[in-house]
Amino acid sequence: MAAVLDALVASVKKLITDMAKEEVSMLLGVSREITKQEDNMENIKAFLADAERRRITDQGVQRWVTKLKGAMYDAIDILGLCQLEAHKQRESKGGGSEDKVPGCFQPLLFCLRNPVFAHEIGRCIKGLNQRLDEIYKGAAKFNFITNLSCYQDRRMLTDAEHSSSLKTMSEFDETAIVGENIERDTKELAQVLITNNGKHDLKVVSIVGMGGMGKTTLAQKIFKEATIQEHFKTRIWLSITQHFDEPQLLRSAIKHAGGHHGEERDMTLLVRTLTDALSASRFLLVMDDVWSDDAWSHVLSVPIRNASKEQPGSRVLVTTRKEDLALKMGASLHQHRVRPLEEEDAWSLLTKQLRPGQVVGIDQLKNIGMEILKKCEGLPLAIKVIGGLLSTRYASERDWNVVLRSPAWSIAGLPQQLDNRIYLSYEDLSPQLKQCFLYCSLFPKAPDESSSHDEYSLEEMATESYRELIKRNLIEPIEYSLTGYRCTMHDVVRCFAEYMAREESVVVVHDRQAATCGGSGGLLVRRLSVGQTVSAVEWVGLQKQKALRTLIINSRINYQSGGSLESFSSLRVLYIWSADSDGLVASLPKLKHLRYLHLENTNVSRLPDDIQQMKFLQHIDLLRCKKLGHLPSSIIKLVHLRSLDITGSDVSVVPKGFGGLTNLRMLEGFPVHVDDTDHVGSSSSSRWCSLQELAPLSQLRKLTLDGLEKVPGSWMAEKAMISRKAHLSYLEFNYSTTGRHTTISSTTGGGEAAEQQQRQQSVIEEEVLEKLCPPTFCLENLTVEGGYAGRQLPNWMHAPALAADCKSLRFLRLGSLPCCIQLPDGLCYLPCLESLNVENAPAIKRIGPGFQAPSSLLPAGDTFSAASPPPFPRLRRLQLVGLCEEEQQGSAKAAIAIAMPFLETLKIENCKLSCLPPGLASINRHALREVFLYELSNLTCVENLSSVVKLDVFDCPELKRISGLPSVHKIRIVRCPKLEVLEAAPSLDSLVLGDATMETLPGYLQAVHPRFLQLACSKKMCQSLSSPGCSEWRKISHIGKRDIGFLEN
Repeated sequence: MAAVLDALVASVKKLITDMAKEEVSMLLGVSREITKQEDNMENIKAFLADAERRRITDQGVQRWVTKLKGAMYDAIDILGLCQLEAHKQRESKGGGSEDKVPGCFQPLLFCLRNPVFAHEIGRCIKGLNQRLDEIYKGAAKFNFITNLSCYQDRRMLTDAEHSSSLKTMSEFDETAIVGENIERDTKELAQVLITNNGKHDLKVVSIVGMGGMGKTTLAQKIFKEATIQEHFKTRIWLSITQHFDEPQLLRSAIKHAGGHHGEERDMTLLVRTLTDALSASRFLLVMDDVWSDDAWSHVLSVPIRNASKEQPGSRVLVTTRKEDLALKMGASLHQHRVRPLEEEDAWSLLTKQLRPGQVVGIDQLKNIGMEILKKCEGLPLAIKVIGGLLSTRYASERDWNVVLRSPAWSIAGLPQQLDNRIYLSYEDLSPQLKQCFLYCSLFPKAPDESSSHDEYSLEEMATESYRELIKRNLIEPIEYSLTGYRCTMHDVVRCFAEYMAREESVVVVHDRQAATCGGSGGLLVRRLSVGQTVSAVEWVGLQKQKALRTLIINSRINYQSGGSLESFSSLRVLYIWSADSDGLVASLPKLKHLRYLHLENTNVSRLPDDIQQMKFLQHIDLLRCKKLGHLPSSIIKLVHLRSLDITGSDVSVVPKGFGGLTNLRMLEGFPVHVDDTDHVGSSSSSRWCSLQELAPLSQLRKLTLDGLEKVPGSWMAEKAMISRKAHLSYLEFNYSTTGRHTTISSTTGGGEAAEQQQRQQSVIEEEVLEKLCPPTFCLENLTVEGGYAGRQLPNWMHAPALAADCKSLRFLRLGSLPCCIQLPDGLCYLPCLESLNVENAPAIKRIGPGFQAPSSLLPAGDTFSAASPPPFPRLRRLQLVGLCEEEQQGSAKAAIAIAMPFLETLKIENCKLSCLPPGLASINRHALREVFLYELSNLTCVENLSSVVKLDVFDCPELKRISGLPSVHKIRIVRCPKLEVLEAAPSLDSLVLGDATMETLPGYLQAVHPRFLQLACSKKMCQSLSSPGCSEWRKISHIGKRDIGFLEN
């Protein structure tokens, strides 16, 4: 883990230099030792690059590196103790804890007031220098090459050039699949799966190939294939880890099969539940990345085979690296081996990894590119990783030749876990990026069981590192939301990272390891990650790992009496998810060096009253800790705190003085508190802080406020000074209708008095939100949710202020606005808006020019000229739910016609519009792919959506016509009894039709020719269609594949 080594050596050398500048070494009587130590560090730094390369294949070098890193860790611990002593000295002399801490070695001057401590520090520094001297002398026998080219010299792009090429996080899409082979293989294997050979035996189909060859990609394409979705009502995808939890595997299968497991762990009951769930319909089970047949033979075989007897035609698709394993599972007749990419497909995949500017004239580099691709041997993963590396270089012969001729291609003696191609990309990373990359391997593999973490919980440099690793295809984004991102790591890459970090990091995924939770052979574990093991983790075993600096636990913990964290004196990161951890709270202050505390979804009921002793603590995450009722008053002394998340906890108040935490970057779940002292002119004091204590928190990047309905007036909101937070990019305002209505009912008794108070509350909330105006120039994500009672949204959300200032806003969510009568004017002018979500706003009567543009800003005739920018120029997702639009504004048709040129997904639900905006039918609209229309009681027609491939219509009782859909592949129509016309859909592949009141089949079925029809009708109709010669049968007899069932009223 040379990234750690590089960072440690550079950091310690800087600290030593600072010590010399402060003359602390002389005052401590160790100036000669410090001078020698500085020389040793400089000499050692010269051959770190060579040591990093040779440690992989030379065990002697590896042992030398381990000794050096151990010395560096000890040095940093010593320096940390000095800082803590300085804090104590400052507080004992009357200094405030909020005073800025000087440079790392300047606090040593405070230590001179404590001669015993100063003597001990001097002794430690001398001992550390002796170790370094021996380490330096020991390097002589390895004949290290000095001053090899460093990362900065190898890198061809300047930081400015590279950063300009980085995509925003939401733009990171899966790399396009290339080549005809995968398309052909998808069709062929899908056909194998759905074909019935007349036998009722369970058919097992396997996809076999080496790691990184594309087995999972092929299986995913098959899983999403239209014919598969239509043929198998139940489809289950299970990622099989090497060391799996048997009950958890069954519970996951039950969940995806539509059953309920109730967190049961009894295997007999779980097997029975899974069998029952699968027996309901024909199913397809995909077992991805199977390493042994244990998951099949010991866990899934019995319920799958039993259920398949009830549902003949059910199938199992397995991906594995081992051909013999596929045979053991019964795939002897249906085994598909994935082939390497052909040359042209490999070249296409490589070029897709490059930046847009690099692709111009790329054919001039094709000869060199083909030589590079030969070394990738047709492996898609290797090609993507090398393409990510080339994307950081100039597109020139010289720079590509540097990659082609790199010695990393031919380094001898690499272990089986290391791939030369991944190693080449790894070598090109900076020390900081190497550290981030290797750290990713500590987190659990299974993405469906992990939680989403917001990008702002890390600092901006870490976010850029995250983006860089994604760009280089070393980690892969798997899910995007408005608040955060999730990523995964390919097994081959994960194996590489775990091997590179093996000398100090352990990932526990098996009960055999869980007994000790550590390494073997005298390995000094610095980082330990415990996944979801079958049995609980024994805390006694964990406590033996006294050198830990990172501890991640995603499993149950078995404590003995007196369980404590005291053993982990060097711990920097403590991450516990969904485990019993309340008993550990009292010992938290023993973790003097802790920076990051994450106790998510645990039973923690308190934080220690002496938490102020944790001087280095920077991040506290207590997400969904429902038993947590309050925060200790001493939390306001954690002057280095950068993030606090108490979302989903029961914390209703925050201690007074919270505004002193001026280093906060992220604050989530902040509860608005109001008591009798919170009124204008009050001179009384309270133990709890209110909104005004947010004023000094000028460094905030993310802020969520809960319970805003409690704010008594705009004067308090104004004191929060939200508009002065120049870095704020995410802002969320949350209200609670339950609390507000309870208060009004209890104080007025209902009736006219209650209505009057509601009107007053509405005015107050309007005034409060007006004063919570954010710094619109930097805001990217804004949410108002939970039941805002105002009739109007604030002026800062309307044009012209909106159009002039909110130029960075990308995501806007307005949810539960029961009284609001108008959407903000001028939303169409937001240049970067990508997603707009308006939900549950029944008082909004119409969406007309005010939604597209305020009438005062429309050109003459209420239309936009060709030279004007189109409304909503970047909007990709639009969702309107629970609006009551009773009028249509014909004057805005021309404006709407050119609006939203990049709209991809449209959802409209529970709105009273009679027809869709005519602009959706523009011949220039090419991006719109999916349209969802739910519970539209007045909608009469859906027409001329030329680019739409998926249309979903549900509960539209007045709908009469659907036509003009030349690109549509799939249409779902449920509870639309008056629909008479379905035409002009030549590409229709799948039609789903459902209505329990249907007495006859609609005539339009004769006018369409889908390949597949799924019909859910009344039981009487279903029985009628099963009879030969039925008159209704002629309407669907031309459709080749049909699935007919009945619905209860």
